[in-house]
Amino acid sequence: MVRRRWYPGLVLPLVVVAALGLTTGRPADAGVRLDAAAGAGLPLPTITLPLPTLPLPTPSLPLPPLPTPTLLPPVRTPPPGVTPAPTRPAPTLTGPAVGPPGSAQPGAVPPPGVGAPGGPDGTGMMTPDEAALLIANNPGADLYPQPPLQPASTLEGQLASRLSDVEHRMQYLHNVLTRTNADLAVAQRAVGPVPQLITALAGPAATSPATVPAADTPAGRVAALSAAVASGSTELARRDTESQALQQQIAGWMRSAPAVATGSGYPGGRLLWPVRGPITSGFGNRLDPYYHVWQLHAGIDVGAPAGTPIVAAAAGRVTRAGWSGGYGNYTCIEHGQVDGYPLSTCYGHQSVIDVTPGQEVAAGQVIGLVGATGAATGPHLDFQVRLGGRPVDPVPWLG
Repeated sequence: MVRRRWYPGLVLPLVVVAALGLTTGRPADAGVRLDAAAGAGLPLPTITLPLPTLPLPTPSLPLPPLPTPTLLPPVRTPPPGVTPAPTRPAPTLTGPAVGPPGSAQPGAVPPPGVGAPGGPDGTGMMTPDEAALLIANNPGADLYPQPPLQPASTLEGQLASRLSDVEHRMQYLHNVLTRTNADLAVAQRAVGPVPQLITALAGPAATSPATVPAADTPAGRVAALSAAVASGSTELARRDTESQALQQQIAGWMRSAPAVATGSGYPGGRLLWPVRGPITSGFGNRLDPYYHVWQLHAGIDVGAPAGTPIVAAAAGRVTRAGWSGGYGNYTCIEHGQVDGYPLSTCYGHQSVIDVTPGQEVAAGQVIGLVGATGAATGPHLDFQVRLGGRPVDPVPWLG
């Protein structure tokens, strides 16, 4: 019987034990922890080794300083017909009885791009967005170039000058009220309907000094904007009454004033209709159909098909004939003086101009053709009557 040796079976366990002994002999900071359960088939713990702490080299060359960035405010282009308002100063609805900055004054030069919206060279066309931005910065700005004004040396000239100031003030108020009403609507939405209903039901008691909200609260902004709208609307109504009274005085004076012709100029009496057709838009302030802002309409629009001949309303001398921004192809004729004050007529949006500056024309002579050039939405004639360069209502002058 052969006896099996027992020691070969101990070799493999001894090797394993020796290996485990070497492993457990590592430094404690190596993060290795083993126990007797490792030999029972349990998973070994994760071994984490410390990272070496080696000093990083310091660059020997100095680094250049970084430039300080210049932050520019974003440029916001409003959509057609919308008046930007977030960064503008609070509107002022009270002031003297004179035209606001930007209104027509003797010797005034329109700012770059006004009436010539492609740039300051006067050859382009302003877009409604550009016009809205211009009006937002200056609600009294003229979007159409105005002929130069002469000093108001007579009573009639002073009436025309006063009318021009009042009409430009009305234009200013219209644009500011449009903007302020938009701000008021935003403020009312921030407050909500319930406080507004309570204020409306409370009536005047809600605005007593003891209950007026602080200006820096939503309710306070609503109260301030509402007061501004009420103040502006009151002044606008008063200016409108003043404008009507001035127009009546000018029309009454025109019917009784003697005319002094210069050369072959205006002999007095009624002016000829330059074209026959309906008046589609009258003299005075209106929401401009092209620029979508309130603008002084310096004449009347007479509807007529494109290509209709335009005749001179009276005899006189052509003072300007050519492109004039929003007026498109534009002609002005000086007809002499009425009671010492210069009288002229102007014709806008023509498709063709048939006269040249300095040319003498007779009453009824064809000077051009009806068109839709400039800031026009369709064919028509923009006909103007001006005293010393200041526009007046043409209707009382027409026969």
